[in-house]
Amino acid sequence: MALINNEKYSLYYQQISLIYQRPEVKASLEIVLSVFMVTGLIFFAIRPTVTNIAALQKRIEDLNSFNKKADLKIAQVFDSQNQLSVFQDKLKLFDEAVPDKFSYQGMAGRIEVLARKSGLTIQTISMPGIRLFGTGKGNGGWASKLLTKSASNIVRSSVSFAVSGDPKKVREFLGNLENLDRATLLESIVMTTETGQAGKTSSIKATGQVSFYFYLENET
Repeated sequence: MALINNEKYSLYYQQISLIYQRPEVKASLEIVLSVFMVTGLIFFAIRPTVTNIAALQKRIEDLNSFNKKADLKIAQVFDSQNQLSVFQDKLKLFDEAVPDKFSYQGMAGRIEVLARKSGLTIQTISMPGIRLFGTGKGNGGWASKLLTKSASNIVRSSVSFAVSGDPKKVREFLGNLENLDRATLLESIVMTTETGQAGKTSSIKATGQVSFYFYLENET
């Protein structure tokens, strides 16, 4: 059986050899093989080039994105310079509105001056505490009540006050308080009447809270 199969395969091989010897078949087969070989060589030859082109394209896109961001930053710098030139004379007003040194006198003194200017009686002025030196947290409940600055180095200090006097003078005082030369926030105002011996309104008591702001770059 094996002998028959070998003879059969030998016959097939001879037939294929005869067919391959035909010029048209031999030429066609060689052309097909040449095309496959050339295609393979081209693929392996240009593959690194295609990879490099893709990497260069990505780098070009990254550089274009960086250039756009750089152009935007440069434009912002020029705009900031223009704004600085326009408002340079007014920077002093900002320094006065938000000083860089914490001052109790700067807060209590202003309230006292306004109250005395309006002829009012100052009953109380209450201010929070602030750390004078050091960076420790401290001990006791008082430590949690100390003023601390925000991430932008701004300290907000709320001052409570109570004044009393003639109703018109109290309104004058509150109007002046709203127009201080400092950046302030008038958080609350409560007014109560004080009656005299005849049962008539003799004066008004105004209690309130106003916040002042300081810019403290260094630790306090």
